[in-house]
Amino acid sequence: MYNTIAFGDFGAAIILLTLIIRLFLSPLSIKTFRSQKALSELQPKVKEIQSKFKNDSQQQTKQIMDLYRQHNVNPFSGCLPLIIQLPILIALYKVSIAGFGGDSLSVLYSFIEHPVSLNLISLGFIDLAERSIPLALIAGVGQFLQTKLSLSSSKNQILQKDQKANPLTSMNQQMLYFLPVITIIVSMSFPAGLPLYWIATTIFSIFEQTYINRIKSKYGESNRTTDLTDR
Repeated sequence: MYNTIAFGDFGAAIILLTLIIRLFLSPLSIKTFRSQKALSELQPKVKEIQSKFKNDSQQQTKQIMDLYRQHNVNPFSGCLPLIIQLPILIALYKVSIAGFGGDSLSVLYSFIEHPVSLNLISLGFIDLAERSIPLALIAGVGQFLQTKLSLSSSKNQILQKDQKANPLTSMNQQMLYFLPVITIIVSMSFPAGLPLYWIATTIFSIFEQTYINRIKSKYGESNRTTDLTDR
C-alpha cells in the first residue's frame, strides 16, 4: 500500500490498513453490538436471579450463565474483536521497534517491491518513528468517546438508573475511564505508528456504532408504531 495507493505516505498506509481490517471485522463487530444490547435487555432477569440467590453466589452464577445460554448471549463477546486485532498491534509493535532502515526492508516478501527508503513523516508533520504525546492523548480521548457511545443507548440508560448496584453497570463505568487511561499509557510508550492505528480504528468504531444505533432507533420506532396500530 505504501508503494501504490498510499502515495509513499506510511501513515496513510497504516490508515488504509486499518480501514481494510475494520471492514473485514464489521460483521463480527455488529454481532458484538447486538450481543451487548441483548445483555442490557436481560438485566432485569439478572437482577431477579441476584435477588433470589443473594446468599448463594455459586447458584447465582450458574443461573445467570444458564439465562445467557438460553438466549444465545455471550457476555464476553465484546472482547473478541479486540483479541483478533491483537496480532495486528503486535506486528505494528515489532515493525516499530525494528526500525525502518534498509536492513528491515530486506525481510519483506519477495513479491513486494522494496522501496529504497521509507518516508516516515506522515501527513507532512507526524514522525512515525518517534513517540507522540499528542497522538497518545487523541487516542485516549477517542477511546473514551467510543466507550461512552457504546454505553449511551436509551435502553441502557434506563437500565442503569434502575440498577445502580448492578455489577455489569459498575464494570461498564469502570471501563469508561480505565480503557482511555490504558490507551494513553500504551500509546505514549511506542512510536507514533501505533497510536495512529488506534486512532483510525477508534474513529471507524465511532462511525460504525453511530450507524448501528441509528438503525436500532429506526427499528425500535417501527416496532412501537406497529404495537400501537395493533392495539
